[in-house]
Amino acid sequence: MGKKGLDRAIISAAIVGILISTYALFVEMTAEADPEYKAYCDLAEKASCSKVLTSDFSKGFGMVSKGSALELPNCIYGIVFYCLMIIMTTYDDLTLVRLQFLTAVISVVTCGYLAYILLFVLRDFCVVCVSTYFVNGSIAALVYRKLKYVLKKCR
Repeated sequence: MGKKGLDRAIISAAIVGILISTYALFVEMTAEADPEYKAYCDLAEKASCSKVLTSDFSKGFGMVSKGSALELPNCIYGIVFYCLMIIMTTYDDLTLVRLQFLTAVISVVTCGYLAYILLFVLRDFCVVCVSTYFVNGSIAALVYRKLKYVLKKCR
């Protein structure tokens, strides 16, 4: 796959991430407003995205103090991340591609943390959450391939 193909794939994956994160935000806001709400992603007692998306870990990754300006839903951080990936993909500057790769790696590490919370703390399964983990992993792999391509062009 050439550079244009990689750019298109990164942007496509980021758009999918925005769509998933927007749905997660909708579920989170609706479930908080209406405790009786049943989301399409609520598959079973231990596979409930609305339960996960309204947990203490759904805002500020469970690490930000209550009432802080950074206590935003995780999916908003995800939407910002995906938008940054789209913007950074439009440039081929080596420094910016390196920054894009670092940002993608940080997102994968964050997904690892959230997956741990999901499995071992909340003991639940969230199809929406896991979908974003796959999207983030795909973006990281694609950006790595782009980085290799840009590095080769610089030599």
